[in-house]
Amino acid sequence: MAKENIIPGYRHKPGFHCASSAICNLLAFWGIGISEPAVIGLGRAPGFIYNIIDGTPSRFIIMRHLELEQNFFSTVGIKFDWQQTESAPEATRLAKEFIDRGLPLLVQTDIAYLPYFNTDQHFIGHAVVICGYNDSRGEFYVSDTLHPETLSVAYADMEKARSACFPPFDLRNRFFALESISDFHMDEAVVRRAVRMWADENLNGISECPYTYGIRSLEKVIYDLPQWKHSSDWQWSARFTYQVIERRGTGGAGFRTLYRQFLEEQEIRYQSLEKLALSSDLAIIEDLYHELAATFRQISEKDSPDFTTAASVLEKILEREKTFYCRILAEF
Repeated sequence: MAKENIIPGYRHKPGFHCASSAICNLLAFWGIGISEPAVIGLGRAPGFIYNIIDGTPSRFIIMRHLELEQNFFSTVGIKFDWQQTESAPEATRLAKEFIDRGLPLLVQTDIAYLPYFNTDQHFIGHAVVICGYNDSRGEFYVSDTLHPETLSVAYADMEKARSACFPPFDLRNRFFALESISDFHMDEAVVRRAVRMWADENLNGISECPYTYGIRSLEKVIYDLPQWKHSSDWQWSARFTYQVIERRGTGGAGFRTLYRQFLEEQEIRYQSLEKLALSSDLAIIEDLYHELAATFRQISEKDSPDFTTAASVLEKILEREKTFYCRILAEF
């Protein structure tokens, strides 16, 4: 008889962002309830990366910290290491082994190879949880934030999705299994440390990051924006920028909405943070990102390229974010 195995007790709950909702689902499986904004906050997720790539869109903006998952687990005291293998069939074998042990598996994928997305657009690093498999059908069961129920993905498609290489990720079949929550810890000191690190990284950059990060990357895109009109795919670059700020799993405003909600949660919980009212300052920046996304969408719908309005909004964001990060570092 062909083998089928679905992890008992695993429940899928949709969310806004793939990685943060996946983490929420993993923790819920272990009996820990935590909000998605808290995962985003403790994961130091809102950021800004700008890069020119040999692909389409040629102008590529990323709004999140590339190591959200590691940031979160390390912040709450849980040891985290991506495991990986160069062999896609070996990755499939290992995934089934973890499922047999009753452990859901956090993996990263490229949506271009997940049939239920029905797209040829590469969007790499998309996190899903493998929570079961069916050998008779040759498929995994996956938990993906964008869908209300678990989905089935053929082994072959999952192998392509997990082994993809496209900027900014070379996936190499990365995976993580949460095996213990005994060291999980979250209090005001943990929150304060995470907020300070978030501000510092966005203001001063991340030395180990292969890309310019935060404020420096904002300055880079402002400097380069006049050249966007010379690229053959300027409309798609503008449209994609709108999407990655507002729609593609960010919760709106390039993760700033979720981060503002995280700050509000902590201001309710801790009186010292309530007095600082950081969420009110971030709400202004959040509105600017909504404006920026709308501006790029409008640009993408025009017949000729004109990025001057986007440059103006970016300048406002740059000034506001610099001031905000400096304030946090001074207060914390």
